[in-house]
Amino acid sequence: MIIPAEGEVLKYRLTGNIFEIKKITKQFVILHSVDGSMQIMTGEKSLVNLFEKIPRVDFPRSALTKSF
Repeated sequence: MIIPAEGEVLKYRLTGNIFEIKKITKQFVILHSVDGSMQIMTGEKSLVNLFEKIPRVDFPRSALTKSF
């Protein structure tokens, strides 16, 4: 099982929402939606089953990472 790195973009298979990986710990992966409206914390095994990796160039930069 290969876990994507922080900053990679994934699509949630159940809803089609787009998320960016913000933090990876030993037990959890924390994702934020690219529009900044949602956050998900999931285990590594669930990440592989519920999300699919997509190219980052297709989506605008996350509202949470824009510099002020």
